[in-house]
Amino acid sequence: MSSNSKILWTDELSVKVGSIDDQHKRIFDVINRFIQEETLEIRSLRFAELLSELTDYSIEHFRDEEKYMTEQGFPGIKEHRATHKLYIKKVAFFNHLYDDINPTKPEDVSDFLKEWWINHIMQMDMDYKKFVENNNNGKQG
Repeated sequence: MSSNSKILWTDELSVKVGSIDDQHKRIFDVINRFIQEETLEIRSLRFAELLSELTDYSIEHFRDEEKYMTEQGFPGIKEHRATHKLYIKKVAFFNHLYDDINPTKPEDVSDFLKEWWINHIMQMDMDYKKFVENNNNGKQG
């Protein structure tokens, strides 16, 4: 995956919950701003700002998504929540390395973010989407 290629939203990424899809789209937008920042330097203020924005919004998104999974009675929530925590730790590590002698390169961060979010949505999030769809079959809304 090329560091400078944008992360694109497609319908196959939709979990069919408008608020969660909207949050995923916003996360993609922040990642794309991160990628498109031509002058993004390792220790620049802009690098720190974008990483902080992404971290803050990801935490908000994870909270909302976990609330939804709890409301739906999704049995895989414990594993899903653990994956969210690992992501937050990884991004926190990027923040921690900001002033390190060998800080993380912006392109390494963007590669991680793109790969993590696409894989997470396509695998973990689709699990709760399928669970909700299967439990709603035959139910009137």
